[in-house]
Amino acid sequence: MTPKLPSLALSLLGTVFALPTLAANFEGPDSVENTIAQQTEVKKDWRNQLAEDGLSFGADYFSLGLKSHNGAGGSSVNAASGVARFYGSWNLLGHGTDNTGSLVWKIEHRHSYTDTDPKSFAWLGQDQIGYAGMIAPAFSDQGFRVTDLNWKQKISDGRGTIIVGWQDVTNYVDVYALASPWSGFTNLAFSTGAGAMGLPDDGVLALSVGHMLGDNFYVIGGIADAKGKSDDIFDGFNTAFGSDTAYFKTLEIGWTESQEQIYTDNLHLTFWHMDAGSRHSLSSTVLDDGTVIGGESGQGVNFSWSQFVTPQIMPFVRGGISEGDVALYDRSLSVGMGYFGLGKSTNNLGFAINWSKTNEDTLQTFLNAGEKQVAAEIYYNMQFGDHVQITPDIQYIKDPAFSSESSAWVFGIRARIFI
Repeated sequence: MTPKLPSLALSLLGTVFALPTLAANFEGPDSVENTIAQQTEVKKDWRNQLAEDGLSFGADYFSLGLKSHNGAGGSSVNAASGVARFYGSWNLLGHGTDNTGSLVWKIEHRHSYTDTDPKSFAWLGQDQIGYAGMIAPAFSDQGFRVTDLNWKQKISDGRGTIIVGWQDVTNYVDVYALASPWSGFTNLAFSTGAGAMGLPDDGVLALSVGHMLGDNFYVIGGIADAKGKSDDIFDGFNTAFGSDTAYFKTLEIGWTESQEQIYTDNLHLTFWHMDAGSRHSLSSTVLDDGTVIGGESGQGVNFSWSQFVTPQIMPFVRGGISEGDVALYDRSLSVGMGYFGLGKSTNNLGFAINWSKTNEDTLQTFLNAGEKQVAAEIYYNMQFGDHVQITPDIQYIKDPAFSSESSAWVFGIRARIFI
């Protein structure tokens, strides 16, 4: 049996990721409640009183800039955008117990400073680098959106969780400690699904359920609207329950050292399927009125292992195998590590390398994409005081699938102000 996580690592992660200690938490570091728990500043008295009464909230603003001298056509390209977020959790049932029932929300405004936003930076075009992947998928030009508006119910003395409503499925699917695009890696290859999983919008009607099976094993399942749109959430009643529905379904089986370490010392398999006709098939067309034309189904299995080997160093191995025309990659493998508390307890470093085989059904067949790519990323997330984080980031892409260049360097910097 692997030894319990050392006390220093628990302290570091308590600051950086705020791991829960009283109940099983099946969500990732970017869920609303975990994001709120990251705020380490001394709150004003009125906010402390509200938190004691069950109402917690926070707000932040992000900016991200990317630049590369290796655009798809050999020119220099850049992209930059910002995201404002307001999020909170209100315990309305069972406050002070293990079986709380909470209203959870997260509202955002995503806006681009440049003609090409960071979400589009990796793809085809004169202002892009020709990489078949996604760099900074959360930094788009979408405008106002609702990412979370759901009811979260704890059950079985906190050993299980049921979430129903509009939610970000990446909070419970294929989660590990460095999955968040806000505090961890920028490249999707090192985040949820490793690029070998199709994903719906991160703000759609969904039902997700997780429960511990004994002290170490757990199971998480979910079903989400694959046609839903986070910038028009009430249309979800039509897309999720209409006559022409498409769903994203997942089942995850995992092992963890303990409930408190569920997304650090963790081994899991995630099985997924996305129905035909979704907005996220690589071959579907979405009309201006939201109608989806075409689009085949996709399915696959993802795996993830992460484990603290010292009080501060957490290596990981993640990847997936997929078929169909939904996921970017038919095969993907990522290997890397996180170093928590580097320099000081609130700072962390991540480094990883990904190998991918692009989707043969669509990207290779219809877009003449290259078959294989290699990507590497290193970042250093630094916190200054109680309200500011700065994260320099460097990525290297070998053989970008749509580029005339043999490789591409991408330099980025992410800034966050939070209260």
